[in-house]
Amino acid sequence: MDFTIVTPSYRQLDWLGCCIASVADQEGVSVEHIVQDAGTEGFAEFAETMKNRWPDRPGYRRTMVSEPDQGMYDAINKGLRKGGGGICAYLNCDEQYLPRALARVKNEFEKHPEAEILYGGFLVVDPDGKLVAFRRPVKMSWPHVATSHLPNFTCSTFFRRALLERDQAWFDPNYKACGDTVWTIARLHSRIPSRNHDEFLAIFTEGKKNQGVGGGGLAEAQAIRESAPLWARIGAPLWKTIHRTRKIFAGGYRCEPIQYQLFLGEQKSGRTAFYVARPNPIWKSRLFLKRGSRA
Repeated sequence: MDFTIVTPSYRQLDWLGCCIASVADQEGVSVEHIVQDAGTEGFAEFAETMKNRWPDRPGYRRTMVSEPDQGMYDAINKGLRKGGGGICAYLNCDEQYLPRALARVKNEFEKHPEAEILYGGFLVVDPDGKLVAFRRPVKMSWPHVATSHLPNFTCSTFFRRALLERDQAWFDPNYKACGDTVWTIARLHSRIPSRNHDEFLAIFTEGKKNQGVGGGGLAEAQAIRESAPLWARIGAPLWKTIHRTRKIFAGGYRCEPIQYQLFLGEQKSGRTAFYVARPNPIWKSRLFLKRGSRA
């Protein structure tokens, strides 16, 4: 298998169907999608429905498991250990891949065999699928991530399985919302070779249940920030300035008109297409969050 995609699930069946569809219709790659559920009521019936809607076929296999876990990152680790794909990622229930995203990711890894992590762009949409903002990947430094926020989201982050096995780069299950931040800081510390891919690969749905901006997520981010060395905390304004400068040069504030397609609700006829003539680079709802959140 080219890819192992893990989706941690708990009480989000209304979103999970669209997430599954966005993996199942990927072309040009072989992919196993492992849905790791924590015991959602009605999950077995939902899994049966998905068998009829998106059945296994050559190049696509889906495993849906419901068993206790210690939280999202424990579920992700369980799913990753079940898989065997050479490229790994996790995609939350309220996230989706854009058409042919995985084929582009595979191509990038083949063109750059030295890279072990790939960060792509993503689109932030509201629950109706309308564009809120676009986000391009930015070169990261661990002092900035540790003292400010994680700019590159996991919905468009991919890594080689060899990284997991060689470095034991599993996610820390002690975190409930910011394990991805801790994982990224560790990879930056280790100077793992990575690449940025400017194309938009995924959809992130803005909603009230996004864990990274809830009370628990903000508390974990605060703890991460306080654990950074004193010199890193003192230099926080400098790291933020460097980050914003990099974002400008990476085209993070400019974009041509965007056309994108995604799945909505119980829709069975395929993706819905959107066109935005003037995409917005500013994620307004995140501007005034407490420092340390994913913004």
